[in-house]
Amino acid sequence: MVGRMIPKILKGTTLKSRALKGGLVALGGFGAAQGIRLLSNLIMTRLLAPDAFGLMAVTLALQIWIQMMSDLGLDASIIRSKRGTEPDFLATARTMQLGRCGLIAGVLVAAGLALPSLRAGGFFPAGSVFADARLPVFVFAVALSVMISGFSAMRVALHNRSLDLVPVIRLELSAQIIALGAMATAALMGAGVFSLAVGAIVAEIVKSAGSHVFLKGPPARFGFARAHFDEIFAYGKWLLIASTFGYLAQRGDQVIFGWLFDIRAFSLYSIATIWIMAGRTLVETVQRRIAYPTLAELHRERAHDLTRVYRRMRLVYEGGCFALFLGVVLFADFAVKILYTADYQGVAHYMKLASVALLLVPYRLLSSVLLTSGDSRRFTIIAVAPGAALFGLTPVIFDRFGADAAILFAALTPILALPFNWKFASKFIRIDMLRESLMALVAISAAALILKFA
Repeated sequence: MVGRMIPKILKGTTLKSRALKGGLVALGGFGAAQGIRLLSNLIMTRLLAPDAFGLMAVTLALQIWIQMMSDLGLDASIIRSKRGTEPDFLATARTMQLGRCGLIAGVLVAAGLALPSLRAGGFFPAGSVFADARLPVFVFAVALSVMISGFSAMRVALHNRSLDLVPVIRLELSAQIIALGAMATAALMGAGVFSLAVGAIVAEIVKSAGSHVFLKGPPARFGFARAHFDEIFAYGKWLLIASTFGYLAQRGDQVIFGWLFDIRAFSLYSIATIWIMAGRTLVETVQRRIAYPTLAELHRERAHDLTRVYRRMRLVYEGGCFALFLGVVLFADFAVKILYTADYQGVAHYMKLASVALLLVPYRLLSSVLLTSGDSRRFTIIAVAPGAALFGLTPVIFDRFGADAAILFAALTPILALPFNWKFASKFIRIDMLRESLMALVAISAAALILKFA
């Protein structure tokens, strides 16, 4: 009965063949998604002033931070749990999802209401994004989009679990295209910077409605089963901390530099990070949709193959990330000159600085080995060090050595988690320390060269 209700699984095929097929689909979908995203960026930079992108970047950074601070790993629980396809498990997860989204939206609304008073009291640096009077409107718009997402069905996670990715990618691409049309229309009608907020709301409406209409799965309902709640919470409680500090390590730069930079410099930096995040998202998409389900299945059924599969995956990850890094360093100036108007030419400099982070993305695969084992407590420890260092030391480096050094330091903070990562993952795979250290050394050397010559 349950088997007929979950997304179609490629029965009769091996894990390897499903992973390869899923990988090709994920890469194709990623390419299309990033193409639409970058096209959207190019279109909107011709309709809006640079400061619009700084406002939206800070708003999304705050939203994602709050989301991560309330992250119970609902999708990850569905993917890894042996009971993840049961209707009662999915109903419990959906109830928890709605409650979480309501909490996030409430916090964002409270923050939006507090911003004018804080600005009037001189709490924010003059000229920064946080001091801009338009920021509360962006915050309210994103709060609405988050609340809408709470009503989505849990079918995306089911499709990811079975590596049946085509319907999910089709839905995500449709949401992007429709949101782009809504943003451009709003801008042409005079909405100005707020057209980006319109796009965020429209995208979430499409994705939420589409999860019910276009994705297969059990009836989307709310429910509560204590046994399922206990399993999800036992796994996810450590992710609350891990996600919070993990966000600080991965996206905390948006908050820090939004505070430290003037609005124009931060807007150029935020546009640069769109390109760098495109590269990171490429690798992380494969990790989330292919590597994570693959490693989870190996943990469940063939743990003896973990080391071999991990090492093969790691080689592919490293080659791809190094190629992306070189592409940015060699072609950023040319690309920005061709694609953007004169107002945006400073973007290339920030792209080169931020590109160092691409060299450390392969280490996220090592974290997945630990997370798919169910050991979310130790995964939390891995996330704490980089996030704490980013927020604690980046402002000091900015003050003493300047913006470029601060950006490079922020990009390198994931290195601080490596000793913990190696120690904890060694329980499940054999660690080759010389091989594991290579990309970290390359990243440090690259940062030194870029700081000297960029």
